[in-house]
Amino acid sequence: MLTALAVVALAVGPRLLPYRTYAITGGSMAPTIPLGSEVIVRPVRADRLRVGDIITFHKPNAVHGLVTHRIVAVRGRGPSKIILTKGDANKLPDAWRIHAVGTGWRYAFSVPYLGYAVQLLATALARFLALALVAIVLTAAGLRKLWQPPPA
Repeated sequence: MLTALAVVALAVGPRLLPYRTYAITGGSMAPTIPLGSEVIVRPVRADRLRVGDIITFHKPNAVHGLVTHRIVAVRGRGPSKIILTKGDANKLPDAWRIHAVGTGWRYAFSVPYLGYAVQLLATALARFLALALVAIVLTAAGLRKLWQPPPA
């Protein structure tokens, strides 16, 4: 039951509710957010972001790739507002600057190790094996009922 609830929260929830989930694939936020954690982020207006907030954003100049880092400085105001970020495990701030406009994603909480399972289930082989396991269990239950001796 708990597994089904977790699947619904991770797969269906972000499509219907105001949050998103991401697996942490790097160690730059350790120990605050360990490698392999699943993070839950909520939408936030850029003007509400403050130093110390942990945000998730698209890595500048990259087609794919999300980064979850802490805000270490905010410079400027209004449409020229710039955010500087840094991973907690990193010694230096990130080389890029983020323009703070519109809406972004602020860290709400994380579940350690869950990101590993989510990433595994994202593979075709794991989905096939999960479906095969369900089919085997249902078939075994049906055959057990079919081969069960009639009540006396």
